[in-house]
Amino acid sequence: MRNILTVAFTQIQVQLAERGTLITLFVVPIIMMIAIGTFSGQAGISTGRIDIIQGGDPLAQQFVLLLRQEGAKEVSGVRLFEVCDLSAPNLQSEVCALDGLTEAESAAAFATARVDERQSLAAVVLPATFSDDLQAGRKVEIGLKVQSGSPFAAQNVQRYVEAVNARISGAVIAAKAVTELANGDSAFYAGVYTAAEAAWATDPVRVTETTSTVTGGQSGSGFGQSVPGIGSMFVLINAAALAQIFVTERQRYTLQRLIMMPMPRSHILIGKLFGQFLLCLGSFVVMLGVGSLLGVQWGDPVALVVLVILFTLCATALGLAIAAVARSASQAASIGFLIPMVMAPLGGAWWPLEITPQAMQTVARFLSPITWSQEAFGTLIYYGGTLTDILPNLAALLIFTAVFFAFGAWRFRLD
Repeated sequence: MRNILTVAFTQIQVQLAERGTLITLFVVPIIMMIAIGTFSGQAGISTGRIDIIQGGDPLAQQFVLLLRQEGAKEVSGVRLFEVCDLSAPNLQSEVCALDGLTEAESAAAFATARVDERQSLAAVVLPATFSDDLQAGRKVEIGLKVQSGSPFAAQNVQRYVEAVNARISGAVIAAKAVTELANGDSAFYAGVYTAAEAAWATDPVRVTETTSTVTGGQSGSGFGQSVPGIGSMFVLINAAALAQIFVTERQRYTLQRLIMMPMPRSHILIGKLFGQFLLCLGSFVVMLGVGSLLGVQWGDPVALVVLVILFTLCATALGLAIAAVARSASQAASIGFLIPMVMAPLGGAWWPLEITPQAMQTVARFLSPITWSQEAFGTLIYYGGTLTDILPNLAALLIFTAVFFAFGAWRFRLD
């Protein structure tokens, strides 16, 4: 054990003596995560559009009005969303950008295209018989199309649509029930409905929503996205530097002299790996600490510690695998930079994975351990998850670690 610690701490001292190592470990990742976190946090609270198609009957128009009131609510000074009524394009705001809607094109096709092209958050279609169906007590089918690969947007839009529908339906049901009991006429029904709608409008229950990032961004944006993402990427980059270390030490005959010392070769290899693991772990901890200063709330501390240690172990195993195939310093540098730079965006380190195509998300789960770490960080940060909630992610990281270590141990040679 003493030999392993000696090798590990010697390697740490040698690397920290180089100015470039400190820049790569701390300076560059901190600058990147602040820059990306600031940009994505601002982008995460931009106003989106919801296109709606309705037949013009009174309750449908009220549906549009109420949904528009929901969208007018603000988060960090920005409206939640803009409602664009395609049934009356000339009366909509400039934000709706309905210039492309021609008389020859159906509103439904136009709305669908805007959602598919990610120009609108969603398209809502009310049936032509919306008022009649509600007043007759028939089931109302509201069409809702949301952006693919955006579960957060889908859940939020569906929540607002259901809330507005429940408000209108509740007022109609109450008015019908009271009118039938009182044997009233249509004027009586209208008065009761107005009173019921006014009661809904008072909002007897108010919900105050807070966010877990200092930017107030939506889930998957801001520093809650960039800090663990960029941190994970640079942990991979720094762990991959292990390949360059082995090649350089071979060229300088430092490794050969170390092999001649009276200690098992396994202790040398384990010491090198442990030293790189500690360096990467220290870098990761510093970046997470900076994230805390920026307002990120990490959630369950036990789950966070296990996740960070396991991901760093996985990155170290990847460094061994790269060292097993690199035969020159330039080759080690190229492979050691290319692999993390592919795994990072593929796994959601640069942007939320849910905004990418489904095919990319599927591939990322098989090729990038960052996919699983980012998902686990998101569970802890945004949903208050615990260690139990991220066990599948930890299991996936263990599998990646085992594969990388097995390949590296099979191919790697000290001499």
